[in-house]
Formats: sequence, C-alpha cells, structure tokens
Amino acid sequence: MKRVVLLLAASAVAVAYPQTAGDLASVAPEHCKLLKEDAKVRVIHCILKKGDKVGMHSHPPFVVYFINGGKSRYTLADGTTRVVETKNGEAQILPPVTHSGEQLDDVDEILVELKQ
Repeated sequence: MKRVVLLLAASAVAVAYPQTAGDLASVAPEHCKLLKEDAKVRVIHCILKKGDKVGMHSHPPFVVYFINGGKSRYTLADGTTRVVETKNGEAQILPPVTHSGEQLDDVDEILVELKQ
C-alpha cells in the first residue's frame, strides 16, 4: 500500500511541475556541438549566423564566453523579448533561463553549463 501511495504522490509531483524545454545541444544540433560532459558540467560550442533561429530551450546556471559577440534577440518562456548585444571576448555568468533565440549578427560562443 505504501508503494502505491508513493507512486501516486510522485506522479502528482511530475504533473505539477512540467518538463522544461530541451537542452541547447539537442534543440540546435546544426549550430551547437557538445564538446564535453560529465556529472557536473556541460561544455557547448555554438556558431550562429545572422538569421539563425534556435527553438525554446533551457539552461541551468551557466557561463558563456563570446569568441565573436554580436546582437541576439531572445524570447523568454513568458513571451517577453529582449535584444542583447555582446562584445568579442566578453564573458557572462548567468542564472537558469528558458528562452528561444534569433541571431541578428554572427556569433561564436562557448557555454559552460553547471549541472545542479
């Protein structure tokens, strides 16, 4: 009986918290390559050209280093949009986020995602 109750409770939690969007490397394999992964970290290299679009995806806390920066338009999970401009050689430490993207310039970046 305890197993049935635990299974039902676990199912309720799974329904209450919907799955997040896919990860970057699986959503945009034509633009982003998984370089290395272990139990704690994922390293992804993305080469994006002006006009490229990346579907909705999620990042855990992460660091991004822009080899070549530029302008990008991001749409957050709630539908709000923002344009971000980055510089060559810039690094950012960012919190978890779910968003999609559209490149307004060519961008070459390395992301280091920290698994929780």
